[in-house]
Amino acid sequence: MNTILVPTDFSSSSKNASHFAINLAIAIGAPRIVFYHFYETVLIYKPTGELDEEATVGPHRAKSMENLEIFIDSLGVIPPQIEIEAYQGAASVNDGVAEVAKITHPDLIVMGIAGGGIFKETFLGSHSLSVAKKVTVPVLIVPSTAVFKHFEKITFLSDFTDVEKYTPINEVKKFLNNGPTKLSFLHLLKSYETTADNHPAKIKLESLFKEYNPVFHVIESEHYTDDIIDFTAAQDIDILIVVPKYHSLIETIFNDHTKKLAFHSKVPLLIVHK
Repeated sequence: MNTILVPTDFSSSSKNASHFAINLAIAIGAPRIVFYHFYETVLIYKPTGELDEEATVGPHRAKSMENLEIFIDSLGVIPPQIEIEAYQGAASVNDGVAEVAKITHPDLIVMGIAGGGIFKETFLGSHSLSVAKKVTVPVLIVPSTAVFKHFEKITFLSDFTDVEKYTPINEVKKFLNNGPTKLSFLHLLKSYETTADNHPAKIKLESLFKEYNPVFHVIESEHYTDDIIDFTAAQDIDILIVVPKYHSLIETIFNDHTKKLAFHSKVPLLIVHK
């Protein structure tokens, strides 16, 4: 991994995500972190009816970069081997992050999210999931209470449906190869399943990720999100990988439960697209 992109709105949750990104970069040897701040503007028009771009954007642009530099300084000492870049812009969150990603080519985007479903503290946090849907770069959503400890225990949430078709094998391996990791798969039994021991998908995943000697965990669950949160806490998981897709448990979680999962879990969620 070479570059980590960290969007920020200067809130405490985005600051926590920034600290997480820095410590992750140190742990895996990533040499570059890009910070990006977006800002909102009030449109100002000339008497002719034309948009006065300089009056609209100019003051915000200068203040945004000044505040971004102050924010980066507030993060404390960053090891000199990590190159720091700063970008800012007046685009919407989704479009802005996507545009900066095209310019900087990050391997990972790290975004903060406020705990307990509290949106009022951070505008950016409420858009973390929508950014994860828009961009193709893996997005690591860091809860406001998450503290980086180590890059080791990684769990992949799988519904065992068309695993070859829907599992982003190369992207996941690229992430895992950043350090010595212990990979596990978590499967929540469907109502008609009694066991997953000999499930063809389990056998396939074992083969696809054999170099990591994965461990499989199966949970009988009626409360998906709560049980996932309990599992990650009990197992002291460092990162939970979620792959959004249609007509599956994962898509259900991404659309209906991921907000709860992100807001109430202390474990960062890595959203990876196929």
